[in-house]
Amino acid sequence: MAELVLDLWGDVRDPWSHVAKRRVEAAVAASAHPHDVVLRHHALPGAPISPEALEEVSVAARPDGIDIEVTSPPDPDPTDAHRLVALALALGGPALQGAMLERLYAAVFTEALDVGDTKVLQRLAAEAGLDERRVAAVLASSDHAADLASDEAAARELGIAATPYLVVDHRLGLGGPASIEDYLTLIDKGLREGA
Repeated sequence: MAELVLDLWGDVRDPWSHVAKRRVEAAVAASAHPHDVVLRHHALPGAPISPEALEEVSVAARPDGIDIEVTSPPDPDPTDAHRLVALALALGGPALQGAMLERLYAAVFTEALDVGDTKVLQRLAAEAGLDERRVAAVLASSDHAADLASDEAAARELGIAATPYLVVDHRLGLGGPASIEDYLTLIDKGLREGA
């Protein structure tokens, strides 16, 4: 069976993107052929969330194992954080990319860290398993900025205006956050049609 590619657009400042990541991962694990599914993350920075919406997400995210401790919306510049997510994909594939993104979400929503700060990003990337010299080189340059521009261009081309948004097999889309069951239905459809 060919790999089924999932493309998930999100923003490290968007708690719904964190929820969607967890739910998509749970849906992949529950799918008929989880080892045939590849999840890639794409950056689509959006507007910061309101305090009221943040409170709503903090309640909705608990069943997904996400503890949102911050009470005011995060507002760092996400560019460098997203460049490190792209670097993680380049260095270690989707698994390392997912680990980097998970570490960033925890930093933003549980630890209230400033992921716009270079020193903070270097530490988080090392904790996620990225090579520290490569991280320092990327943060001192504009490396992987083209990846972010490509992510945003692809989102525009697909008509994606907000995060989170999942595209299955380059053709089946679902804005979110959706339930694990809805993501699973879409993934299983992609697996059946791709078989």
